[in-house]
Amino acid sequence: MLISFQHKHPLIKKYWGLSETSFTSITYDSRKVEPGTAFFCIIGTKTDGHRYINQACRSGASIIIGTDTVLLEKAVQLFPGTTFVQVTDAKSFMSYLAIILYDHADEKVKTIAVTGTNGKTTVSSFVRNLLLKSGIPTGLIGTNGVWDDRIRRNFNHTTHTTPEAPDLQYIFHRFYKEGLQAVSLEVTSIAIEQKRVAGVIFDVGIHTNLTPEHLDFHGSYEAYKQSKLKLFRQVKKAVVNADDGEMGRDIKAMFKGPLLTYGIYTKGDVFAENMETTSSGTAMDLTILGKRFPVLVPIFGDYNISNFLASLCACLHLSIPIPILLEGLQTLSLPEGRFQIEDKLSNYKIIMDFAHSPDALDKVITAAKQLDHKKLIVLVTGAGGGDPAQWPKMGETVEGKADHIVVSVDHPDQLDRRDIVSGVLNGFQDPIHPSVNTALDREKGVHKALSFADKGDIVLLTGIGFVGHQFVNGREVPYSETETLERYFNKINILPE
Repeated sequence: MLISFQHKHPLIKKYWGLSETSFTSITYDSRKVEPGTAFFCIIGTKTDGHRYINQACRSGASIIIGTDTVLLEKAVQLFPGTTFVQVTDAKSFMSYLAIILYDHADEKVKTIAVTGTNGKTTVSSFVRNLLLKSGIPTGLIGTNGVWDDRIRRNFNHTTHTTPEAPDLQYIFHRFYKEGLQAVSLEVTSIAIEQKRVAGVIFDVGIHTNLTPEHLDFHGSYEAYKQSKLKLFRQVKKAVVNADDGEMGRDIKAMFKGPLLTYGIYTKGDVFAENMETTSSGTAMDLTILGKRFPVLVPIFGDYNISNFLASLCACLHLSIPIPILLEGLQTLSLPEGRFQIEDKLSNYKIIMDFAHSPDALDKVITAAKQLDHKKLIVLVTGAGGGDPAQWPKMGETVEGKADHIVVSVDHPDQLDRRDIVSGVLNGFQDPIHPSVNTALDREKGVHKALSFADKGDIVLLTGIGFVGHQFVNGREVPYSETETLERYFNKINILPE
């Protein structure tokens, strides 16, 4: 790809070397530099990419892009054959260059961006389900990985949810080349702030809800909200949760394009009434653009019904006929770890849910209680990689809502597991109540929760134990919730009668 610096981009302050040069790839990791690579000096929380300029040049980088004038000018003297570019915002320029490298692939497929505190994974999955059922080959990018229209793909996924700009644009490019027509993706507030989607104009933007999260990163709830709002300056059409008053009002006030609303407690363009939980799912009266339809969807919980309504609105924005959407309802399925029910291993139900915020935890407990059960046992965790301010709120949310509670740890990383458990227990008014138990390891926590269960009970396993690993002491340690369950029941089955 040939790029000219003669017509200066607004982000470029200065360049040294050739005014026109070529590049074949983009990276911010000096270990991945090859001849022809454009290397970006990104300043992170742990390191500064400018420290690796010499290494990148020796490996054959054709362009070095950074923000530090002194270090760039020093490298110019050492590597006169390399083009150096000083920019005001390296992350934004990296996204711009990635869009160019992959020939604006983001504009060649329909893109549906989902943001919000909770529900992003479920909504993006429902959108993909409905579009596939409508005959539109659709991919998925998010917490549960990257999927094409059939299978999970092994693309480079540098972050847990929204990939960095070069990886994201590469996925769009590959999907387009493979014949996919749409991509549904999660866009986090951190991804927005870190410019991973800078320069992308999405066909549809979806707002799910807003409750405090990532305040350790954003600094305040208002800053967190403003990050979410930025997405709606990058979308052609918007979908807004009418039940989420504050954020919904702000989006409607700022967004001037086509907009659809949805709700359960507030009537919108799409809304549900008379919901009733059955063994097969949720029966309801569904109103779509003024027309009412009695339907049964194979999903549980008010919050998941809300997620379903959001996905319907997105599909309406993409001009999918209502009859076709209604035909696809029975094929809806929740993604892994989202109110995932396992009732084959024992004579009680095990529900697995990613709930890792107080709001999500409260909603999933409410949904679980709507199912027939005797006792309710809940595993709740504090996340070592999350905001410590959330830990006591998790304890406060679960206290008194279950017959047995097990407090455990997800992704302790460098933190002391006991500090995380204590942080959650600090939210309990009575942390030494007989119903409250602890386990410093997630697997032991799962097994302890299961040990309390008898026939007809529900064991609700919450937290972020569904991403295939746990961060422990700076390393990704493989972890599987399914295998954890299997080990428990295999051990039980080999015990003597």
